[in-house]
Amino acid sequence: MAHTESPPTWTQRLLRYGTGVLILALLAGALVILNRWLEQYSVADIRQALNRITGVQLLAASAAAAVSYWLLTLYDLLALRHLRRPLPYRWVAFTAFTSYAFSHSLGFASIIGATVRYRLYAPHGLGGVEVAQVTLFVVTTFMLGLATVMPVVMLIDPTALKALHVPPGSAVLLGLAALAILVAYAVGGFWLRRPLRVFGHAIAFPRPSIAVRQLLLGLCDLSLAALVLYLCLPPSDAVSYADVLVAFGLALVAGIISHVPGGLGVFDAIVLVSLTPAMPGNDVMAGLLVFRLIYYLAPLVIAGLMFGGVEAFQARRRIGGLSRGISAAISPAVPLVLAACIFITGAFLLFSRATPEETLPAPFDATALPLVEMSHFTGSVAGVLLILLAHAVQRRLHAAWVLSLVLLATGCASALLKGGDWPEAIVPGLIFLALLPARKEFHRRGNILRNPLTPSWFIATGVALASAFWLGLFSYKHIAFSDELWWHFTLHGDASRFLRASVAVGVIALGAALVHLVSAASRDPEEREEKPPGPLTAARRTD
Repeated sequence: MAHTESPPTWTQRLLRYGTGVLILALLAGALVILNRWLEQYSVADIRQALNRITGVQLLAASAAAAVSYWLLTLYDLLALRHLRRPLPYRWVAFTAFTSYAFSHSLGFASIIGATVRYRLYAPHGLGGVEVAQVTLFVVTTFMLGLATVMPVVMLIDPTALKALHVPPGSAVLLGLAALAILVAYAVGGFWLRRPLRVFGHAIAFPRPSIAVRQLLLGLCDLSLAALVLYLCLPPSDAVSYADVLVAFGLALVAGIISHVPGGLGVFDAIVLVSLTPAMPGNDVMAGLLVFRLIYYLAPLVIAGLMFGGVEAFQARRRIGGLSRGISAAISPAVPLVLAACIFITGAFLLFSRATPEETLPAPFDATALPLVEMSHFTGSVAGVLLILLAHAVQRRLHAAWVLSLVLLATGCASALLKGGDWPEAIVPGLIFLALLPARKEFHRRGNILRNPLTPSWFIATGVALASAFWLGLFSYKHIAFSDELWWHFTLHGDASRFLRASVAVGVIALGAALVHLVSAASRDPEEREEKPPGPLTAARRTD
């Protein structure tokens, strides 16, 4: 007999979405801090700082990011060894890279990471409980690395905590105390040999050899991630690697506590406040922008292209039995991967339209004004619609797949029409190529508007829209806003175009919110589409 879940009550919905509103409020506070500390700087100042970042720095930062992601694959490998469930490393690396590419960009690592791991590890015999244990292990390893970095920094350079006003002597004592706790964790496996019972499930405490590797892996990974940020900053003798490492650790903790996807705004605000006493704010923001591009956006696009590439090979039927097996195993995760890529692409289009153009090509004159206006407006509309469509893509709706292709093509064309901005057109173009061969994964028929946003998508959407709007306000804060600005049409009237596009984005977002709200209130419980099972739920169903 099928079990039908009762629909959530209004109190439950209020609690679920109330948490999202609280997270958005924390984001708003972080944006206020950013605005205050960047009050004396402009977009032009940040662009000048970006120009001072050398190609050698970018190559070194990319190499450090690649090694950091390789270390992240060892998290999963160590977790599987701890569970005594070894799998081929190539598959573990593929799964780990994909899950981290998503969780870094969208946040909710324990949810998104567990979902991706379940869909990719389940074909290899891992059950839902085992996948949950892997996720718990890698999260614990990350937290241990975070707890290890700070004591090491305190002992090596006690003055690195000067931003927290911690005296060097106290820093050394704190470092020794923290290391003592970590040593106790490492040797705890000698005494805690019997599995611990958590919610009825047996969880084995890591053996000393595993625990030591956890500490070393976490320490090396976070040190490399901080090195990426350090290499992305414009050259300066005022800020040392230890300063960046401390700021990076504090920002990660704040981002995790806030639950803002990707720590957007919160992470940046903490790094900015920590480093600006020694480095200009425009330099810090330039480094943060490059860091997010290298460490967040690039891996996400690569993960999307990897999935799209496998789908393309499968569609052409030019693959062997092993490749077909790999394709069949990863196919269930394709919609989630592409949904994340589509969401990030929509945010990218909004962010690019929220900043002024540096220059327009020489042939552009007053006759090209309608083309520039149209490209700016359509790019903004395509961006917000892609953000709103991402959750429907995850649900495998065929209509969402078709609309996403149209919007990605529109976003790519709008970038080219405003003066041949091919660097901006690359991102939507690549995601278009990744989405195109995945046609067979989007087989569900249904009304897009009858699938309300889940709390996680609601939060991510609010973060993207709020951040884009703040970026536009920051970009044009030197312009006096007036009624005449709405009707100002010139080639360099970027502020006016931003205002008009913001109204359109706001109207679309508000309309979508109202439609989803009415749809959720009027839907019959029997018509509710079954949600994709999580790892533990799926495990219970198969028992």
